[in-house]
Amino acid sequence: MRTGTWQDKLAVCLIYLVLGLLAVIVVYPFIHVLSVSFSSRGEALRSGFHWIPRQITFDAYKEMLKYPFIWSGFSNTLFRMAAGTVLTLLVTVCAAYPLSRKEFPWKRVLVMLLLFTMIFDGGIVPHYLLLKELHLLNTRWVYVLPHAANAFQVLVMISFFRSIPDALVEAARIDGASDLRVLARIMLPLSMPALVTIGLWSLVYHINAFMDNLLYVTDQTKFVLQQIVRQMLIENRLDAFTSTVSEIPPAPESLKMAAVIVSSLPVLVLYPFLLRFFEKGTMIGSVKG
Repeated sequence: MRTGTWQDKLAVCLIYLVLGLLAVIVVYPFIHVLSVSFSSRGEALRSGFHWIPRQITFDAYKEMLKYPFIWSGFSNTLFRMAAGTVLTLLVTVCAAYPLSRKEFPWKRVLVMLLLFTMIFDGGIVPHYLLLKELHLLNTRWVYVLPHAANAFQVLVMISFFRSIPDALVEAARIDGASDLRVLARIMLPLSMPALVTIGLWSLVYHINAFMDNLLYVTDQTKFVLQQIVRQMLIENRLDAFTSTVSEIPPAPESLKMAAVIVSSLPVLVLYPFLLRFFEKGTMIGSVKG
């Protein structure tokens, strides 16, 4: 078997070197945040790079978890993650399946209307007035209902449904299966990579979203976790942490970094289990539209 030339080996070494450097650049900020969150007050206030805390302490986490709005923020975020993802998948599937069938009337017009909503938007003020008339302001449903339908995700699902052979659907209909049975028994099981991908997109969006909190919610008990973290990081509202777990209170930087770690936990826990489906789903429509 012929081995590669020294030029090929050099190219491979350079590729691995560049990839390793990029990996360090990407991973280091997270390592820095994690190190500062576990550092003592003096170490956290030290400028420069932080790799491994010289003295590990959990004071920042203990102090932060005593803040009552952290728990309400967790509750509201978990609610919008669960309800928002389930509702998004339900609306996306119900909208995409009929639009993917050749016999569905006016499907081209409806798809063009979907594309229209991706380009043009009514703006913040009409959106606010609509939510006000629907009595959704200062409720947790304001995080879920306006984002239940996403035109891009519907188009992705339409593309995946169209990639499933029509022979399967025709065979099921010959056996007397209805459209709902075809959708439940054939289309959805074969569309699992697309469903997991869209669900992961929805989860990541709901975990990171806070702008709707700023615009439509003033009750702090209904704030999401990202808004609580935003108050700590940007608005620097650390005066609420009046209690201390030790004689020397944790540094504000440690509290901020601990809040970042806590807010990232849902994605860090879910992403490894969904990664293999996500890799398959991201290839949707890349070869066959």
